[in-house]
Amino acid sequence: MINIIGVQGIPLIKPGDNIGRIILEKIKDNNLSLEDGDILVIAQTIISKSLGRIVNLKKIAPSNEALELYEQHLKKAKNKGIPIKEPELIQLILDESKEILKVEHVIIVETKHGFVCANAGIDKSNIEGESNVALLPKNADKEAERIRYTLKKLTNKDVAIIISDSFGRPFRVGAVGVALGVSGINAILDKRGEKDLFEHELQSTLVGQVDNLASAAQLVMGETNEGLPVIIIRGYSFDLNEEASISPVLREKNLEIFRDKTAFSNILTSRRSYKFKFDSKEIEKKIIKECIELARWAPSAHNAQQWRYIILEKDDNRSILIDNMNKILRNDLEKDSKSEEFIQNKINRTRENFLHAPYLILLCLDEDGIEKYPDSERTQNEFILGVQSISASATYLLLAFSIRDISACWYCAPLFTKEIVKKTLNLPESFVPMAFFTVGYSIKSPKVPARKTLDDIIFKIKK
Repeated sequence: MINIIGVQGIPLIKPGDNIGRIILEKIKDNNLSLEDGDILVIAQTIISKSLGRIVNLKKIAPSNEALELYEQHLKKAKNKGIPIKEPELIQLILDESKEILKVEHVIIVETKHGFVCANAGIDKSNIEGESNVALLPKNADKEAERIRYTLKKLTNKDVAIIISDSFGRPFRVGAVGVALGVSGINAILDKRGEKDLFEHELQSTLVGQVDNLASAAQLVMGETNEGLPVIIIRGYSFDLNEEASISPVLREKNLEIFRDKTAFSNILTSRRSYKFKFDSKEIEKKIIKECIELARWAPSAHNAQQWRYIILEKDDNRSILIDNMNKILRNDLEKDSKSEEFIQNKINRTRENFLHAPYLILLCLDEDGIEKYPDSERTQNEFILGVQSISASATYLLLAFSIRDISACWYCAPLFTKEIVKKTLNLPESFVPMAFFTVGYSIKSPKVPARKTLDDIIFKIKK
């Protein structure tokens, strides 16, 4: 028989509180004791409080992206009569998310943990303070493990810990309990290979046991003023696993069939050219290559795929290249009668942008891929087709970076210094340098540029 027992008297939790010790103290106050094999389901809210993961919305400054999402959300929330999420909350949702999947009356995201849920799991329920909200723990597995070790040390009992929250579900109404982190119990119960009542071998049965247990605990824990953030489940048989993690419940993206395909439109409208300093965080070179892998699927004239990419890391070659290019820049600006102050500022800015980006990528047009004709006009048109083709690849590249939350900017400086670039980097004769891309992780949010309206860009032919 399985018993679900609510632990009465858990106090209001403060930052720094030892959750394990508080739970044990209240278990004793309830004339209870822990037993080997008990499972403790603990509400995420008290974990977040103990970690200080409480934020005052009045102290949040919304970015331009948050304001844009607010405008999208506002219309849909009003139409459905749903409470409106203010820009400050939307900014927090952005900060806690890896990807925005859909903006409706709620904002569906993939959190930094990998959970797909509404509003990045940010919650106001049972949080003191009118403007305060709770964020999910950064690492719920780690917090579950810390509590389990505390209880083991104080009682010498082997128990499992589940940190739970309540999520809504696609296609069904009503929130249910889900596990955010575990310790001591496997997230998934693998039944594949076992037999059913009729001796048929199970082929694909994976039981989300910790989500089932979290939902069972939710029946007693409640959602409102029950005040029972800690539940003991006793009598459920499971294998104790010291290495257990929540990660097996996260479905791989390539196996998801309901992820919003329109999320790509958000990428198109939110991508910005990044011209500021980059974060010091390194990007793995394999990620750069994965983005170029996507860029090679761009359309190209005659399917010639004339694009050639050169990845420049932070080394002497890049420094020499930039200095040589700046000599040409100085010469051009002097011909334009620009002041020395103007020239020096331009050179310094160029050097800063190109030299200190984690990666500098050079895009070249390979003329060997261009069809040649007896007349110069058609040959020139073929060259233009090549430029159009590599421009498409460049666009794919920028979008590939954006999908991975990598910032980049497209610069055309190599167009003005073709021969210097080719000579400095010892490029093949057929390569025509066309563009630079500075690539890295951002530390600022670029401003949203003004865009022309459809009426401005759609030309109507007069009859």
